[in-house]
Formats: sequence, structure tokens, C-alpha cells
Amino acid sequence: MVDAMAKDGAARLRLRPVGAADRKKLPEYGPLGTGCPAIERAVAALYKGQNEESFWALMNAINYALELDTRVLVPLEAASDQPDGAAPWAEHPVPAEKAKDLQPWTLRTQKGRCYLPVFTSVKMAEADKGTASRPMAERLLASAMQMALDSDSIDGVVIDPWTSSATLDCSLLNGLLHASHDTDEPGEAELRAGNHAMAEERWDDAMHYYQLSAEEGCAEGLAMMGEMLYEGRGCRKSPAQARKFWKKAADAGDVAAWVALGDDAMVQGKGAGAALRAYRKAQKLCASTPDIAYMPQVCLRVAQYETQYISRKKALAQLAEAKQGFLVRKKEGDETAQSWLDETEAVIRQLLERE
Repeated sequence: MVDAMAKDGAARLRLRPVGAADRKKLPEYGPLGTGCPAIERAVAALYKGQNEESFWALMNAINYALELDTRVLVPLEAASDQPDGAAPWAEHPVPAEKAKDLQPWTLRTQKGRCYLPVFTSVKMAEADKGTASRPMAERLLASAMQMALDSDSIDGVVIDPWTSSATLDCSLLNGLLHASHDTDEPGEAELRAGNHAMAEERWDDAMHYYQLSAEEGCAEGLAMMGEMLYEGRGCRKSPAQARKFWKKAADAGDVAAWVALGDDAMVQGKGAGAALRAYRKAQKLCASTPDIAYMPQVCLRVAQYETQYISRKKALAQLAEAKQGFLVRKKEGDETAQSWLDETEAVIRQLLERE
């Protein structure tokens, strides 16, 4: 957490905000729209829990934010050219290409340690006058973290320093950015081999590896066997058998299996209530372990079947997060991402038409 920090850095450059006349009024994942809900929730939970579990939940949330190519606002060591701090810099940050050579503005603790502040949203950046009128750059969270690592004078990053905040020293930053996320849990190696075969459309090999993974006790291996059986890839098509594997995987804590069971409930005509019960279980399971492999589907389904009837604004935020996740997965070669993306955009259009 952040102690009282002195605002550090004399202004040298004077910048003017970039206009936003062309900015579309559509849900946008990032600091100019939704913020980063996963990190914000995890930081709030850390303040409430103050325990090891909530710390690791925050690390998982930051990993997920990095997977999503999350962007943040970084204050610059430059003076505004607007009188009385009238320029809404957080809403109209300096474009990344113009800000790459500009020095960031830093915070210094009473013990002399120097931190790079990053803000997950406009609201967080404007929570203190020290940054409300200061020029901002919009950067990838990974880029801001690496900037702190590369600096000899910066000791870490502080997320949203004016509200509930989290301080990450350079050892944590290095682990988050550069540590391998592959695990050595039983069945994980076979699961990765199955995913590789799946990407190359070697269905028989994929089914073989998923079966080996499941035999090792990997819940995701069970879930993937269910998917193969449901689609008839590498085996005879059998929705009934697929449901059995999904149920086993779901009972073992696999989030994607709960989403699959919810989708299947709709296919079977069991109704939105039965589907929503499965989606809620998926949402509860991934609350402390969000991951790009399944969180976008959870955001989409919960927005689609529940949140839109409670809060249109919150539903659009969930859909924006889902869209961002599917875009990243598409870029990384996920063959299923485009169909998920099409469905997400269709739901977004429906909600926007209600204006």
C-alpha cells in the first residue's frame, strides 16, 4: 500500500490535450471507458481481506489484465498549457506515439522510495488535483511496468494511489512480466499437447492427449474431452457423453465446463434460468482466478442473461471486457474467438439500440 507520498517532478514541457470529437460512444475496455474491473475488484478485496489469499487474487487479476493487453493512464512530467488546470487530461491523454519519449511523473514516499503511478480509469486519475490537471499518456500496463523495471531511479509501480491502491515493487513486476505461467500440475503437459494438436486440426491426436490429461486428474482435460465429444472431433459425436464429461469437469472446478453446461441447457430448451445458474457458478469460480481462456465467455453470458436486465451500463462494461478478450485471443490464433466475438458484438448492438 502507499504511504503518504510527496508529488515529485518539476514541470518542463507544456502540452495541450488532444480533442476527442471523433471518439465513438461505444463501450471501450480500458481507462477511457470501463477501467480494469478485475484489478479494481482485487485491490478492494485485498484491503478488506488483508491476507495471503487476497494477495494472490490480486496477482491473478494483474496477470489477467496483462493477458487482455490492458491499458492504463500514466501521468507525465509536463505542464498543462491550460489555465487553472481546466484541461481534462485523463479523458484526452497524449497519444502513445507522442508520449514515448516524455518523462513520467513519479511519486516519492517519506522514506525516499520512488514509484510510478498508473491509473486504471479516468475517475481514479482525477481523484487528486495533483494529477487531475496533469498531462497523461495512455500506455499498455505491461509497458508501464517494464518502464519502471528499466529505470534505475524507480522502485516500482503504484496502482491508483489516490484511492484503494496496490504497490508493486520491482521484484513483483519482474515476476509478473517475465515468469513462465505454465504449471507442472498433473495432466497440464498433456493438455498443452492436446491444445497444440487441436490448433493444427489433428483431432485424433487432440482427443488422445485430452484423454491422457483427464486420466491424470486435469479438470480442463475432462472439459476438452466434452467439447470434442459434443462436436464429434476425433470421436463419434455424442452430446450425452459430452455432458457427463462437462459435469465431471465442472464438479472439479473447471470454469469453461460450467459455461458449456449453461450453453447446453439453452440448446436442450431448459430455459434461461437453468443456463444462468450454470453461468453464475462459473462467475463465482473465476472471481479470484480470472483468465483469458474463460473469463470473456463468463462476461458475455452473465451480461447477456442477467446484468442487462439489472444495469445496462454494467452489462456494456462486461461486454466490452469480453470483446477485448476475444480480440486478443483471435490475434493469438484461437480458432473459436471469431464466433464468440461476433456474438458479443451482436449483443452490444442490441443494447446500444435501446438508447
